[in-house]
Amino acid sequence: TGPLVSATFGSVLGSLSMAGSFYRTVVKAFTGLPEARVLLTVGRQFDPSDLGPVPPNVRVEPWVDQHVVLERADLVVCHGGSGTVLGTLAAGKPLVVVGSFADQFENGRRIADAGAGVVVEEIGRAIGASRTPIGEQDATRIEQAIRTVLGEPSFRRRAERFAVEIEAYPTVDLVLDRLLTGGSLDAWTSRPS
Repeated sequence: TGPLVSATFGSVLGSLSMAGSFYRTVVKAFTGLPEARVLLTVGRQFDPSDLGPVPPNVRVEPWVDQHVVLERADLVVCHGGSGTVLGTLAAGKPLVVVGSFADQFENGRRIADAGAGVVVEEIGRAIGASRTPIGEQDATRIEQAIRTVLGEPSFRRRAERFAVEIEAYPTVDLVLDRLLTGGSLDAWTSRPS
């Protein structure tokens, strides 16, 4: 069996008018990757029948708990939202970021700069103009980004290094306990130069 790719774009996109076009673009990108097994989550507010036919390698679900998918995924294609990015890096998985709004563009750029994935820039950004949302004409760029990350082990290795770093951070409970008891966080917050 081929690589498992989790494609998820957060809980907000499915309720927006642009959702259908965005999801259809992603499905079109996966049409060119028949060797990949794809789990596309679209949220509970989007009707999957609005996608039209999907290729046999793509399974569409309204929701799957992120931690369950990340245990098995080889790659995450996502919007670049903070929760998805942090969860994916904590699991040591590389990303392809296809942002649509807010902090997603900056998060994608940082993932690419860190070598843990690739960002598919929106059209306007790529040519230096105002932002234009990703559309079906961009499916080939998304497909190529997926091929690049799956085909180059350095993305996975860098993501795995992030997982080790994240694992070393204290839990929220430990930080709260330390703060509430007047303790110091110096050992956790200082980084060697």
